[in-house]
Amino acid sequence: MPLSAEIQVGRGNRTDCRDKPRTRRESLPKMISHKLFHLSAAVALTSGLQFPSGSMAGSWDYIDDRSTPQKLVQSYYYAISNQLYTQAYSYFSKGWEPKDFHKWSEGYASTKKVIVKFGPTEPDAGAGQINWALPVAISAEQTDGTTKVFVGCYQIHMTNIGMQTDPPYQPMGINSATLKETGDPFDKVTPDNCSSD
Repeated sequence: MPLSAEIQVGRGNRTDCRDKPRTRRESLPKMISHKLFHLSAAVALTSGLQFPSGSMAGSWDYIDDRSTPQKLVQSYYYAISNQLYTQAYSYFSKGWEPKDFHKWSEGYASTKKVIVKFGPTEPDAGAGQINWALPVAISAEQTDGTTKVFVGCYQIHMTNIGMQTDPPYQPMGINSATLKETGDPFDKVTPDNCSSD
């Protein structure tokens, strides 16, 4: 069960300073330092609760990168490999995500670890939209110890950032993917060029 902590700032139980005459003046730097110490401790406590349970609980190793099509797909499979399905689901473009989240996530239940490599891709820009057809080869280790290898293409989309003048911001996302299992070993597979059709 996740833990939570609340920090109440400003109001609460107070004692009117008129009830207790001040016998000495506490310096402003000391007062600030004292308050910052407690605030820092509280922030450290709450931020430490944001990590997943298990092996990642004490690790700062985390990937969430949408800066290039390759980084986007790497982040997607990082999330899949760590059973962070909500994070992985967020990488789909708005309107292109699987309709049934639970059915989609259950499809990865037997996937333990994913390694991906890429072929060349170039942006296809037009009418304020940018698309990439990204060739991939994927090695998917299963929970039973076997490994499956897939080749195919990811269709990546982004609305030109200069055309986005109103929130919410729409980041780069996955529109679709076409993958086919192959009997070739992963180290022998080279991602082929793919079209944006």
